[in-house]
Amino acid sequence: MSELETVKGIGPKTKEKLLEAGITTIAQLATKRPEELADILKINKKAAKMIINDAKSKALEKAIRLTTLKEILEHKKERVVKISTGSLALDSLLKGGVPTEAITIIAGEFASGKTQICKQLAVNTIKMGRKVAWIETESGTFAPDRILEIAEANNVEIDLEKDIYIIPAISVTDPYKQFLAYELIDKWAEENNIDLGLIVIDSFTAKFRSYFTGREMLPDRAAEESRHFGYLDYLASKYNCAIVATCQVMDVPDTQSQLGVIVKTGTKKMPVGGNVLKHSGTYILMVHKVKLDEWEMIVIDAPNIPFSSARFRILPSGIKDVRTR
Repeated sequence: MSELETVKGIGPKTKEKLLEAGITTIAQLATKRPEELADILKINKKAAKMIINDAKSKALEKAIRLTTLKEILEHKKERVVKISTGSLALDSLLKGGVPTEAITIIAGEFASGKTQICKQLAVNTIKMGRKVAWIETESGTFAPDRILEIAEANNVEIDLEKDIYIIPAISVTDPYKQFLAYELIDKWAEENNIDLGLIVIDSFTAKFRSYFTGREMLPDRAAEESRHFGYLDYLASKYNCAIVATCQVMDVPDTQSQLGVIVKTGTKKMPVGGNVLKHSGTYILMVHKVKLDEWEMIVIDAPNIPFSSARFRILPSGIKDVRTR
């Protein structure tokens, strides 16, 4: 009996339908929406919910175990890798760089440096000998020439066919297609034995913002965001990779409320995405421009870093320290 067939409601025939749809594990089955599963198996939504709930229960039993503090420390020491941002000041702020086995959210307004940081991280991941997957949700933001410029300036040779894999914005039309992008990356990496070091979603919130409009859709948005972050967390652990998701911000027009936002984020802007996003990121970073040629990164939430900040520059050669000329 296969793993999938241990789930109530899954027999040999339904298992084959799941495999044809690219669902090979209980964890993948547990992340499906009832409507999706109902369509795949040609069953009603109620039956699909029962299957998903049992898959979640079995995934939980398989995933949870009791461990010691010593084991946790040894695990982090042996497994977690830090990807350099290109700036000594930012690396120091982040205690070595952007970590694997974690979700890092970089929030900021237009031209705040979010995508530039991601491109530098991509180059530095390749420098470490690992591969990069990039999900573009807004047309034209990937800019391959810019990545090649940073790579050349940092003496990093990029194999155009093997080092970076992109899912372009034309394929990501809504949050549900965005979720399918994660599944495609997972399938590709597993089938090809890819050493995946970084997954970039630029921007995570763009399609959510345009698809879930109006306050009445907030519960649906929250539920879908939770599903996304649950799968991304699974990928971060499975491949020991860094998940870096850029996030749009919104204004807080009320003057009285702005003070509270400044205390929380260091700026007058608030990350888009609601409480689910704020609670799902391991590290939440805010970036903004402070001068003509100077930017600031603020750690607004992290398990091991207090509220703090550092400044950096964006040069043709990539992310650098303020003193770099």
